[in-house]
Amino acid sequence: MALPNPRFEASYARIFGQDVGMDERADEFFTAFYNRFLEEPGIADMFTATNVVRQVQMLKKSVFQLVSFYVVDAPTPEMERLAMLHHQLGLAPDLFDAWMRALLDTAARYDSEYDEVTELAWCWALAPGIAYMRLAPQLSEQNDGSK
Repeated sequence: MALPNPRFEASYARIFGQDVGMDERADEFFTAFYNRFLEEPGIADMFTATNVVRQVQMLKKSVFQLVSFYVVDAPTPEMERLAMLHHQLGLAPDLFDAWMRALLDTAARYDSEYDEVTELAWCWALAPGIAYMRLAPQLSEQNDGSK
């Protein structure tokens, strides 16, 4: 179990409420997150032929996977699959930074109490999962090669 991060947890609850899957604020947040992500240089070109509704749902699932990683301190099988898929697509590691920046900017917009300490709390909660997404495929390849 991850160390407690009450600042992140409080911010998360302010943004999404108690029942994330049932709260329409989540849909609004993730649509705003997607639109903010598209503002990053080169990102919009990658999603020109993308179904927006589907992509917003994928962003939602990706955040929930990272939060799950934070809670249980381990990747889910779905997160392992996503890490390999992103690697196979040849996504540059700096795209994860752009994704995180867009998420943090959107969280700041939707949390009325968001400040620098809250931003650090979000980073602390999600950075391990982001690191996993960036590095797991390479580590897996190294382990496969050493057998």
